[in-house]
Amino acid sequence: MVLVYLRARETKAGFSVSNKIGKAVRRNRVRRIMREDWRILRPELKPGKYIFVARTGSAETPHERLTAEMRYLLHKADLFVAKSSEGIKA
Repeated sequence: MVLVYLRARETKAGFSVSNKIGKAVRRNRVRRIMREDWRILRPELKPGKYIFVARTGSAETPHERLTAEMRYLLHKADLFVAKSSEGIKA
């Protein structure tokens, strides 16, 4: 999976799954998984435009692995909003 990020005021996402992944059923399965992971992760992310590109082999990859890969890419690009430490006292 590849991540393309552009800074913006609003948060939007796009998902690209090539014909190289397989037939429509396989491509749609990968796209559904990516959209569901995005829905869960979106509140934790910085505003911007996100484009996720699935690579060949994504159709055979288990859902947990795709989720982990998406989290890894977002973490590597430092796109998670820093957690506030309100209410935590030393």
